[in-house]
Amino acid sequence: MTTTPPTSIRRQRRAVILTLIAFAGIGLLLPVYLGQGLPWPHAAAAALMVVVPGMAFGWCAWRFAMRPRDRFDRWRLLLHHAVAACVFAIGWTAAIYLLALPVHWEAAQAFLYNGAPWQVVGGLILYAAIAANAQWTRTRDRLTEQALIATRAELQALRAQLDPHFLFNTLHTLTQLAREDSKATESALEHFGDLMRYVLRASREGAEEVAVEDELAFLRNYLALEQIRLGDRLRVVEQLDPEALELGIPPLLLQPLVENAVRHGITPRRNGGCLRLAAMLEDGSLVLEVADDGAGVAVETWRQADGLGLSLVRRQLELRFPDTSRMEVSTEPGNGFAVRLMLPAHLPEGRMA
Repeated sequence: MTTTPPTSIRRQRRAVILTLIAFAGIGLLLPVYLGQGLPWPHAAAAALMVVVPGMAFGWCAWRFAMRPRDRFDRWRLLLHHAVAACVFAIGWTAAIYLLALPVHWEAAQAFLYNGAPWQVVGGLILYAAIAANAQWTRTRDRLTEQALIATRAELQALRAQLDPHFLFNTLHTLTQLAREDSKATESALEHFGDLMRYVLRASREGAEEVAVEDELAFLRNYLALEQIRLGDRLRVVEQLDPEALELGIPPLLLQPLVENAVRHGITPRRNGGCLRLAAMLEDGSLVLEVADDGAGVAVETWRQADGLGLSLVRRQLELRFPDTSRMEVSTEPGNGFAVRLMLPAHLPEGRMA
C-alpha cells in the first residue's frame, strides 16, 4: 500500500490552482481582445502577454507577502507592502510592454500611452488582494499550529491519566504471580518489560502515531499477562487485514478497550470468554474492533456510565481526527460488548522504533 506524502499533495494542489488561475485569466481576456477586433491568434497572444508575466510577478508577490515580519511595526509593514505593490504593478506593466514591443510596435506604443496607467492601477489592486490573502493564510497557519500544540498537550494529559491506572493493574497481576508461580514470573517480567518500553516511549517521546502492528504487539504482551492470571478463561481471536497493519493510529488507543473487555466482559464469568481484535480496511477507512462475548449491558446503562476508558478513546479520536473519525458501541444484555473505531487510513507520521 502506498500513500502520497503531504508535501507532494500540497505541491500538486498548488500547481493545479496556478494552472486554473492562468486559464481563467486567459478566458477573461480573450473576449475583451476579440471584442476590440483582434483576430484569434493576436487575441490569444495578447492574453498570454498579460497572464504569463502576471503569474510570474504574482508568485513573487505571494512569496514576499508570506515572509514573516512579526518584528515589524504596523507603519514599517505598510511601507514594505507599498513599495512592493509599486514594484509589482510597474514591473508587470513594463513586462507586458516589453513583450509586445517586438511583436507589434504600434500596439505596444498604444498600450504604453493608453492602457499602462490602468494596468498599474489594476496591479496595485491585485497586489493588495495577494497581500491580504497571504496575511489570512499566515494567520490561519499560526492558529492551526497553536491548536496542534494544544491538542498534543491534551493527548499527553490523557495518556498520563490512563497510565497509572493501567500500570497499577499490571503490577498487581505480577505481584500475585510471584506469590503463586515463581517459574512463570520470569516470562511474565519479559512481557512486562516490553510493555513498559512501549508505554514509556509513547509518554516520554510523545509519539503521535504508531503502526497498528506495534499497538497489537503491545496488546499481546498485555493479554499474555492477563492470561497468566486467568488461564484458559481468557481466549483471544485476531482478525487482521495485512494491509491494515502498517497504518497509523495514536499509541495506547486500544488498550482501554481491551482492559474494559477483560475486566467487565470476561473476568466476572466463571468460564471466562473470548476477546476479539480486528483491524481491516473498509471504503478507504481503517476500522478497528475490540469485542467480547460477555454479559453485555443495556444501551442506556453504558451511555449513562460512559467509563473512563471509553471517554479516553473518544477524546483521543476527537483531538487527533476531528470530523473524520467515529466510535460505535454495540451491546445488549447477553450479547457481549463491542467497540468499533473508524478513522482515516494513512501511514503513521512518527512510528516508534
